[in-house]
Amino acid sequence: MLSRCLLPLLLLLLISGCAHRSTLTPPPDLLAHQQQLQAISQWELNGKLGIRTSDDSGSASLKWAQQASDYQINLSGPLGQKRMIITGTPHKVRLEQSGSEPLEARSAEALIRKAAGWTLPVAQLTYWVRGVPAPKQRITHLQQNAAGLLAQLEQGGWSIAYSQYKNYPLGNQTFALPGKITAEHKDVRLVLVVRDWKMAQQNK
Repeated sequence: MLSRCLLPLLLLLLISGCAHRSTLTPPPDLLAHQQQLQAISQWELNGKLGIRTSDDSGSASLKWAQQASDYQINLSGPLGQKRMIITGTPHKVRLEQSGSEPLEARSAEALIRKAAGWTLPVAQLTYWVRGVPAPKQRITHLQQNAAGLLAQLEQGGWSIAYSQYKNYPLGNQTFALPGKITAEHKDVRLVLVVRDWKMAQQNK
């Protein structure tokens, strides 16, 4: 079983191509896609998260609900045995687990440092999980699929692969979102299989 310190850390990670492009910024079509997704203020994904490290592996059900800059991540199932809830705002992040005292910090990165002693780019995962590069961070590799959607991304030391895109409706529009995301960094490998995406509100 993964350790109590490692579990909160990995909880917050979160998060085939034909045309190859290596660039420091996304191409215009991908930028437009990113801007459309950023205009959606409320979204939710449900899926299964698999984690493998050099010491252990496991999986659990994952629910991630985002509303503007606030979010809640629920993890339940065999991974860690206990249900974990992470609630984040721009000013504070709180980690709750049954049988343990809650942990709080001013940011997700600070919470990870408190729980595990090192940090990860959690803020970028809000973008990565939706299939777009994180803004204001150098891209070392980017590959799009035949539809112009992100297939592979290397950013911030992470290598991320996307597949199984599906269209989801919002009003009179549809948005393509990934159904499978694989992220690797050193000896950590995450596989997120999304069962469903929901988009409930769009900024005016």
